[in-house]
Amino acid sequence: MKHTRIITWMAGAVAMTLATSSLAEDTGATPTSAPAWQPTVFQKTDTNGDGNIAAAEFQAHRDAWFKEINADGDGKLTADEFAKDQQGRFKDMDTNSDGVVVTEEYVAFFCGPDTKANKAAKPAKTDKPTLFETMDTNDDGFVTVPECVVYRIAIFRQLDANGDGKLTPEEFAAGANKRFTAMDLNKDNVITKDEFDAMGVNKARGSRASETNLPVAN
Repeated sequence: MKHTRIITWMAGAVAMTLATSSLAEDTGATPTSAPAWQPTVFQKTDTNGDGNIAAAEFQAHRDAWFKEINADGDGKLTADEFAKDQQGRFKDMDTNSDGVVVTEEYVAFFCGPDTKANKAAKPAKTDKPTLFETMDTNDDGFVTVPECVVYRIAIFRQLDANGDGKLTPEEFAAGANKRFTAMDLNKDNVITKDEFDAMGVNKARGSRASETNLPVAN
């Protein structure tokens, strides 16, 4: 029985290795760039698994994210709490542990391991006020994987200060600091839930809010 369990485990390990290698060949990424068994941000947000992120799902994910970052549960994010979360994200994105994050790793972390990062893409500029509306380029009330990819390429370019196609921990941290400052609307060095929500989903859009059962702003 013991030998049978060992053989079964080995067979499973081989199958997982082959699946990961096949995925890497399809995407042009290295085998370690996006483990197939690690849920991406898109997958975690798309709770009903229909391949689209609705505004309500986006808001629910941000609610959970805020709670996770706010370690002491006081309803306010400090710069240290946000920085710690971002440091963890950088480590998760750097799947080959080489100390930098390339475009493929960045896009795969957010949008999925089977997505292809078209580095030549030129995301359209937008003056939309929130993250969800910015990502939802066709204004249909949903964010798709292709829309996710376009948005993340644009953000990667903003973070990549020297334009070498690689994010260093310092570049990523600088971007996190700018995000924190942007969310801190009253400039008191903490981010409340209302401030955090203000950049996520535009709850004032009545039709979309009713269609997606968005929670009323506090």
